[in-house]
Order: sequence, then structure tokens, then C-alpha cells
Amino acid sequence: MKVLIALFVLMAVAFTSAHYSCGANICNPYYSCVLDGHDYGCIFRCDRVTLTQKIVKQWTDDNGSKPYTQVEVTIRNNGPRSVNQVVIGAADGTLNIRDATSIWNIAVVGADFTLPSYASTLGAGQTFTFGYINKGNQPANMYLKYAHVL
Repeated sequence: MKVLIALFVLMAVAFTSAHYSCGANICNPYYSCVLDGHDYGCIFRCDRVTLTQKIVKQWTDDNGSKPYTQVEVTIRNNGPRSVNQVVIGAADGTLNIRDATSIWNIAVVGADFTLPSYASTLGAGQTFTFGYINKGNQPANMYLKYAHVL
């Protein structure tokens, strides 16, 4: 019985950490919560705001035992209207930042990232770029978690 209770608690924690609120909706991981006017929606593969990751450099430390990947991320507003309150997430554990100095030009809020205050709004067609160094040979699986369409 104790095992069943423990299993239930672990599943509840996993469910609540992987899913998140979007107005009255609950979005699954890799879905984007988009607020447009007064309407919230969970959108899979949101085309309005996209992320592109480019590997800039890869190397290893400690005689090849610790690989690192430097990544440049470009956030692009593809829509006809401005967006703000952009939140970027990484839900599957592939984000393993090397250290606190290994992410730049983005605000870190818990396990998510937001545009810094000096660039909080992306106009139509605008881009914003940030970078990070990930442990391993691959970029993290990042996605648009939230955006407010103005």
C-alpha cells in the first residue's frame, strides 16, 4: 500500500511539473500557451513565434571526457503583430547548462527563460538572440512556452 501511495505522489508531481496553466486550459509539454486578445490557447508547434538553434562550437575538457556545445538561439516573431511576455522552456532534461556564466542575453526564471527587460517586446518580423553552453554534444530541446500577442 505504501508503494502505491508513493507511486501516486510521484506521478502527480511529474504531471504537474510537465503540464502548465494557460488561462483556463492546461498545456502539455512542447505546446505553446498563446494569449491573443482575451483568448488563451495551447498550440502545438506555434508558427507565430519560432526558435532556431545553431551550434556555434563544440569541444571537450578533461581529456575528452566532458563534451560541451555552444549554442546560439534566435527567437523570431513571424506574426503581423508584436508579442511580449515570451517564455522559453525545455521540458525533457536535455538542458544542462555548464555553469551560471554559460547562458547570456536572456533572463532565467526558475527552469524557464524570458526576454530581458530591455528587449521585452518583439515587433512583427523582429528577432532576438541569446546563447548558452550545454553539457553534451547536442543543443537542448527548447520550445516556446508562452507568448502574449499584442
